[in-house]
Amino acid sequence: MIDTSAYMVRISQASPAGLVVINFELILDFLNEALESAGEREIFRQHLQKAKEGIEQLIQSLDFEVPVSQTFYDIYSYCYKLLCDVQFSTDSEAACSAVKEVQEYMEKLLEGWRETAEKSNLEPTAEATEDTPKVYTGLTYGRDGQANEYIDENKDRGYMA
Repeated sequence: MIDTSAYMVRISQASPAGLVVINFELILDFLNEALESAGEREIFRQHLQKAKEGIEQLIQSLDFEVPVSQTFYDIYSYCYKLLCDVQFSTDSEAACSAVKEVQEYMEKLLEGWRETAEKSNLEPTAEATEDTPKVYTGLTYGRDGQANEYIDENKDRGYMA
């Protein structure tokens, strides 16, 4: 069973590249669940459907202004088609074989995206470092035990009109 609460916490704190990594991990989890439930056709189909939805998200997130996006699109589309072909197949051996093939593609792509996510977390973007004020927020507790929210609002945001 997939622990969705752990994924929800990670999603709330992830960078854009980190979100792609999480999507790949979810797809792989659903593919693993499908393989584990290969004997139960309906559960198998449900897990494949969830994996397909994850691949659809990957396809929708592509920016075709970037040249490598077409290559990713071809791989994602191929994997999606494989899952579509076997989702309602009665040959469970062929279906499992196709799912394993998709798993291999997803695992290889996940490795690359993990490296990208690590690099993007280590190197701050220029937008985040140039002329941007730091905002501090937090909670303090008063004498009466009540939490008091504090936000340092710097009125000089560095913008000139």
